[in-house]
Amino acid sequence: MDEPNGAVVAVLDVSGAVYEAVRSACPDITMRRVGRRMPTTGWQPVLAIFAIYGPDDWKRLPRCSRALPTVVVSAGDSSEDASRALMAGAFGLLHTGLPASALRRAIAGALKGEPAYSRAALGQQIKAALNGTMATNRPELTPRQREIVALIARGASDREIGGRLGITTSTAQKHVQGLLRRLDVPNRAAAVAAMLGR
Repeated sequence: MDEPNGAVVAVLDVSGAVYEAVRSACPDITMRRVGRRMPTTGWQPVLAIFAIYGPDDWKRLPRCSRALPTVVVSAGDSSEDASRALMAGAFGLLHTGLPASALRRAIAGALKGEPAYSRAALGQQIKAALNGTMATNRPELTPRQREIVALIARGASDREIGGRLGITTSTAQKHVQGLLRRLDVPNRAAAVAAMLGR
């Protein structure tokens, strides 16, 4: 993958284990490992990968997420990690146990502006949002739009959405496009992320 304008990814990783896993999965992406703090001079990263090993790392995450898009890579696989990452403002959550191809796709997508959360994690969060347990300042959606967002969060294609709702694929496409306009987002992943972040 070619990075736009020589883009560099900063990997904040004290021990180096996450850096090695990510670098091995993405040999064609320029990465630099840093310790606990982002560099202030010399080079400007476009994305941060933040290694999480324990509670202290979660405390430091919000500061990094405010500075630039940050994808969390955790050595563990807790069901609470997605909520913690979202609440800290992270742009994504990955686990070192993922196949190299999945890590590569997620990080390449993050460089293109796509949130890097698993479908399962987004599905859990969107379900909670639709049930009213998360913030309520999101745009009002019709019941059909809420159903479509839930299907998108599960990774359903337009054809699958159409089949599930009993409508044609082209009508499903129109519903999805209307939902994207309503949420003012460019794609499906951003629609799910917008529902989670509001």
